[in-house]
Amino acid sequence: MVKLTTLLFATVALLASTNAQVSLAPTFFNETEINPTINSAEDIVDSELLPPSHQLVRRAPVAKPKLTKEQKTILDAHNKVRALHGAPPLVWNTKAEKHGQNWLKRCAFEHSQSREFGENLAMGYGSFKQVVNGWYSEVSNYNYNRPGFGMKTGHFTQVVWKSTKSVGCAKRTCNGRPLYICNYYGPGNYANQYRENVLPRKK
Repeated sequence: MVKLTTLLFATVALLASTNAQVSLAPTFFNETEINPTINSAEDIVDSELLPPSHQLVRRAPVAKPKLTKEQKTILDAHNKVRALHGAPPLVWNTKAEKHGQNWLKRCAFEHSQSREFGENLAMGYGSFKQVVNGWYSEVSNYNYNRPGFGMKTGHFTQVVWKSTKSVGCAKRTCNGRPLYICNYYGPGNYANQYRENVLPRKK
């Protein structure tokens, strides 16, 4: 009975840890989700025999949304230059994409002042690949010996910001010209955090 109790408590702890990671699809769920009459791990331990309906059930993995060709291009363009600076690859953020889409409905070449996302804007380029490369080209103006924000380097520092995890982008034609926006989570360009987030290019 002691071994069974220990095993079941360990299983419940593992399930709680897994479900707490909201960015990942849960693989298992606990007994109270199957049978609401079971309220705790003690109820399970006190049961002399668990019927098949009370046993842990493996859930089918949730398929990730399929990225469009343009979304893949945006991620590839970002992750290529991020790798040069020791920053981990970004994943696509649908919420950030929708934020950008809604903001561009204004057709205003100005920042949304979002507190949730970092943000880069561009206008007049022919593609997102050109946009990201244009933002990254500011690297030539950045001084690693005096890390910090600059009007001529702010796009670059956000693109390679090490602690940023995901990005979502959108575009809209306004007055005959393409307007681009990328929103980043977590946001970059925080004061006093440049040294650990904007690393020199690897040799």
